[in-house]
Amino acid sequence: MFGLTFEKLFLVAIIAGFVLGPSRLPGYAHQLTRAVRTVRHFVDTTRNAAEDEMGVPLRRSEWESMNLRQYDPRRIVSDALRDTEPLRDTDSPSEQVLAEAARVRPGQKYLITGPASHPRRVLIESLPQDDPRRIAAQLQPETDTSSIGPDATAHSDSRFERR
Repeated sequence: MFGLTFEKLFLVAIIAGFVLGPSRLPGYAHQLTRAVRTVRHFVDTTRNAAEDEMGVPLRRSEWESMNLRQYDPRRIVSDALRDTEPLRDTDSPSEQVLAEAARVRPGQKYLITGPASHPRRVLIESLPQDDPRRIAAQLQPETDTSSIGPDATAHSDSRFERR
């Protein structure tokens, strides 16, 4: 600590003995021990308070036993980039894929997947040709003409015709 070795501390103690004199040296030694005990008590109470507030041990031996490299941002990012989604069997689409296909509208370009907190946009054109979501986006909307009736196209409103 501060580059002080035992020899340097011993030399300081001898010089202090000559400067202070033998009559005052025991009183100053007693004050020094009280100051050291006060500082040690302060450090211990502060450490205990910090451990209680953070919930993490602050002792060196406990920190060394923990694997702190798992919290390295570079490692977290590289692990996330290495992880790939498992390949899906395209012959039997999962329930989630079918549910997403039901929400896809014809002409839609992107599919929104994932939770609402972290949505992910997937380009529908990047999906395989036989994916139900891509097929749903490529379907053309069918117009239901049965409710209109057969005369609907031939009938015109006479109010808007020019004479």
